[in-house]
Amino acid sequence: MQIRNVGFVTLPVSLALSAAPAWGQSAPAAPKAGSTPKSAEPAGDEAPAKGKKKEVRPAGYWFGVEKAPEKEQGTIRIAAYNVENLFDAVDDPTLSGEYDDAKMVTKPTRVQAIADEIKRLDADVLCVEEMESMEALTWFRDTYLKDMGYAHLYSEDVGYYRGVEQACLSRFPIKTHATFVTEDLSDMDAKRDGEGWAGKKPEQGQKFQRSPLKLEIDVNGWPLTVYSVHLKAGGKEFEFQRESEALQLVDFVNKDLAANPDANIVVMGDLNATPSAKAIKVFADGGMRSAYEFRAVKKGNTKDLYTTHDSGRAIDYIYMSKGLAADMTDGGFFVLSTMHPASDYDWKTDPEKEKVPAGYASDHCPVAIDVTPKDAKPVGDAKPASESK
Repeated sequence: MQIRNVGFVTLPVSLALSAAPAWGQSAPAAPKAGSTPKSAEPAGDEAPAKGKKKEVRPAGYWFGVEKAPEKEQGTIRIAAYNVENLFDAVDDPTLSGEYDDAKMVTKPTRVQAIADEIKRLDADVLCVEEMESMEALTWFRDTYLKDMGYAHLYSEDVGYYRGVEQACLSRFPIKTHATFVTEDLSDMDAKRDGEGWAGKKPEQGQKFQRSPLKLEIDVNGWPLTVYSVHLKAGGKEFEFQRESEALQLVDFVNKDLAANPDANIVVMGDLNATPSAKAIKVFADGGMRSAYEFRAVKKGNTKDLYTTHDSGRAIDYIYMSKGLAADMTDGGFFVLSTMHPASDYDWKTDPEKEKVPAGYASDHCPVAIDVTPKDAKPVGDAKPASESK
């Protein structure tokens, strides 16, 4: 048993997962590669019983597994992580007034914490949401991740008024990149077949609030298409917007598959909706497979293992084409645990992140999958650039 200092409190944690229970539940066992239990539901839709006072959860490592599984020889790790507004100290003159980036500079202690989580994750292809710019991404890599082997990186303006973008850090070459800032989503209305859709809102569903970032990556001759995604945030009043964005993404993927039915395609990131939402169901309805199907622990009370946000919800996902899913490592999907504040923490009253516990990186946990490319040259262990010269 180890003791981990978490700032506000000191909690005992095991090497595999935090030992103390969250929300009054017993702590689940850590996933083990290759385990194949049979049943469970995605976390994210549960609500406390009416009339029951919600227990305050102290700061700690409550969701996911504390240690990323060891990568098997020949596998690559693909991951997504919302880093919650990572801004550098360089003033961008295009961001001023209410959204002046000079006011948003991320504290060095939190930048270091984000880097520490990325190092623990050890992804070969990592998409991040809420990165300020290509310049910020380059500075972050060169300052905090210089030994991680991320020789290839990309970030691009996705049309969001607050200035944050989708970005990627990769150990393999990024061959092409594209965004869809001007894409017209209104034709997605015709794809809303059946029941359960949100009511149409004329002011929504016209454009992406934040365009996806599409990347073509060459993994030693194994082509990988990545859509790094950050759907519209907010409550039920924005369901129509999220549905339109999700439908457009599925349409993009289907067009890619029409050109190559065996393509390795992944859509991943912060989708800002729980598993029961129509904006999430459209991916499976469109023929994609959820990485959650390949989780290591499939039965028992697994809610905490697969929760991705400090609100206690699962809102970060990885969806795959059938071609990519065929290369999935059994038990290869996991959520990496990160430090989260106590459950009574209110981010709205703490814009400067002064009240978060030591080691806090983001309000999201990273989600990841391990795949073994079957039609590529041997991958081996990805080496940092400094070691591969």
